[in-house]
This record gives sequence, structure tokens and C-alpha cells, in this order.
Amino acid sequence: MVSQTYSQRQGFTLIEMIVSLGIFSIVVTTAVGAMLILISTNRQLQSEQSVMTNLSFALDTMTREIRTGYNYYCANDASSPSGFFTGNGHEDIGPDVQDCPSGRGNTSQQGVSFYEGGNSLTGATTNRVLYYFDNNTKSLYRRLGNGSPQSIVSSGLSIIDAQFYVTGAYSVGAVPANYEQPTVTIYLAAQDANDASRTYYLQTTVTQRILDI
Repeated sequence: MVSQTYSQRQGFTLIEMIVSLGIFSIVVTTAVGAMLILISTNRQLQSEQSVMTNLSFALDTMTREIRTGYNYYCANDASSPSGFFTGNGHEDIGPDVQDCPSGRGNTSQQGVSFYEGGNSLTGATTNRVLYYFDNNTKSLYRRLGNGSPQSIVSSGLSIIDAQFYVTGAYSVGAVPANYEQPTVTIYLAAQDANDASRTYYLQTTVTQRILDI
């Protein structure tokens, strides 16, 4: 049996090695690029989900109480009684009601206060609940009576705009008479506090559950 000489042994030429390494580099580069895109997309989706979850929670918190409340009083810092947003008095404005069909306008603060319906667990039957937006701090707040306001959004969320539209707050027996059920429309625009490249919008309309007679 004739042994195989060195020149007859099978192997890879230099050109074949260079071509193989080139193809391997292309495949690895493509795979790594796709993985980085997936990681970036996943991070972005998680950020979006966090923003929408916080925004939905804030909106649900407000609408749940507003829907069962009554005697809506909507005001901004240009038209509200002194201390309406700071809690320095005027926490109980009695049976007064007030519409704001034009929203916040260019004012810094705007909100809607109301009495909580049913058997209140927070004492809101004698103190008004106030939800308001502060453009200076870019946040939404809840205040009970003349207590300290509490933010209802997380620190990672920036509310860049909020509008409260209230119509039909006056009752049938008011002058002039109103035959429309009280309605509150809330519009929110928010951004991730660490990423202002995208703005998220939510809007809902709440009708007073208690019959307005």
C-alpha cells in the first residue's frame, strides 16, 4: 500500500480560510446586531409599559372617585378661591358647583373638587376631595379637605399637560336651570421622566352616577 505524500493530503487553502472567516464575521455581526436591536426594543417596550401603567392608574384613581361624587367644582389658579390648591382654607366650599368647559387654558394649576358619594371611608362627606394638575411640578395630586396634597403618579412619570373639562355641574333647580347630567372629561399627556422623545396621551369622560335632580 502506497502511503500518501504530504502534497497529496487534503486541507484548506489560505483563500478558503479567508473566505470562511469573512462569512463567519458577517454572520456573527448580523446576529449581534439583531440581538442588540432586540434588547433595545425590549427596553423601550418596558419603559412604555411602565409609563402607560402609571398613567392608567392615575386616571383610574381619579375617575373612580369622580364618578360616584357630586357637587363638582372645577377651577384653575386664576379663578379659584384663595388657597383652593394649597389647602389654606376654602377646603369646604359648601354646595357650590362650577363648570369649566374650556379646560385649564394657560394657567399653572387646574383641578376639580367634589364630595365623595356613599359611605365615605376618608371623611370626604364633610371634606371635599380635590384632584388637580400642577404644571410647575409636572404632576397630579389628590388632596382631602385642607390636608397635604399627595402625588398620584410615580417619580418616573412627567405629566406635561392635563385638562379638566366639567359641564352640567349646575342642577336642574339652579338659575339658569341645567338639564345635563354632570360630566367630567380628563385629558392627560405624559412622558417618561428620563426620556422625553415620546409623548403618551390618555383621555376619558366620566358622568356623575348620582342622578342630578
